[in-house]
Amino acid sequence: MFKIIQKIVPGLLFWGVVIFVIFSTPYPDSLTQANLNQTALFFIPLYLAFVFTLNIILKNIFISSSISLGLIFFLILQALDSLNIVTGILIIISVGLLVSYFKKNQRKELIKLPKIHKLTNLRRREK
Repeated sequence: MFKIIQKIVPGLLFWGVVIFVIFSTPYPDSLTQANLNQTALFFIPLYLAFVFTLNIILKNIFISSSISLGLIFFLILQALDSLNIVTGILIIISVGLLVSYFKKNQRKELIKLPKIHKLTNLRRREK
C-alpha cells in the first residue's frame, strides 16, 4: 500500500504544480513571444508530471521519461505550428529507439537450448 502511495504522490504533486502555473502565470500572446521564465515554468512541471504519471503504469523511469519527452516535443511543435507528418514520424522514431534501448532484456542466457557439446559439459561441471 505504501509503495502505491509513494508512486502516486509525485505525479499528483506535479499535476498540482502544472495547474497552479496555468492559473498564476500570465499568458503570452504566442509561444514565440513567451520569455524563458514562462516557458520553463510551464514545460518543466508538465514534463515531470508526465514522467511520474507514466511511471505508475510502466514501472520504468527511463521509458517514462522518453515517452514524456516525445509528448513535450509534440506539444512544442504543435504550439509553434510546425508539426507535420515528417516531424511527427521523426519524433515517433526517436522515442521508439529510446524506449527500445531502455527496455529490459528478459533472456539472461546467450542461447536457450544447450546444443553446443562443450558448453553443456562445462555447465554440468559447474553444477
